[in-house]
Order: sequence, then structure tokens, then C-alpha cells
Amino acid sequence: MTYKQILHDAQYFLFKIFTALSYILLIISAVGMSDQALIYLNTVSYYIRIYTCLFLIWRFNPLRQTYEFTELDRNIAFTAGVFILSTTALNKYIEYIKNTTQTVLKKVSEETNFH
Repeated sequence: MTYKQILHDAQYFLFKIFTALSYILLIISAVGMSDQALIYLNTVSYYIRIYTCLFLIWRFNPLRQTYEFTELDRNIAFTAGVFILSTTALNKYIEYIKNTTQTVLKKVSEETNFH
């Protein structure tokens, strides 16, 4: 086994572990099982995004002559798309829901204080 293959396999394994960890933390925080899960999720997601960005820049920069599109490349490209979607559209939706909920709770609180 070559050094290149060992590095590829290690990256693939670690990427799968961290992606699975982020999905588990997302489910735990969405269900409300733990308040700490959201903090860990943000940290893990941050590092996955940094790794994904650096990986995509390195692998697909226009200065490279040739490259082989591997299963790792496919997984990282898919994950990049999911993270871009989640950090734009879904975060805006969550922010909207949070703001609406706070507004409703504030109005309910004001009404109950006056009566």
C-alpha cells in the first residue's frame, strides 16, 4: 500500500467519523436531549467546513494538471453542498422561527402582565 493510499484511507475514515458525529449531535440537539450537543455540533461543524473548504481548494484548483475523482471526493463534494444549504437556507429559517417565537412570547407576556 502506498503512502498516497494510506493518506486517502485515513482522510476517508476520519471524514466519515466526523460527519457521523455531526449528524448524531444534530439529532440529539434537535430532539432536545442535551443543551451541550448544540455547542459540540457547532464546533464539529466548524472544523468539518474548514477541512472541506481546504480539501476542495487543494483537490480542484485550476493549477493541478490531473486528478482522480475518488469516492472521498464525491463524499466531500456532497457534504459541502449540504453544509452550504444548511448554513444559508436552513439557518435563515431557524432564525425566522426563533424571532417569531420570541415576538409571540413577548406579546403573550405583555398581555398577561396588563391583565
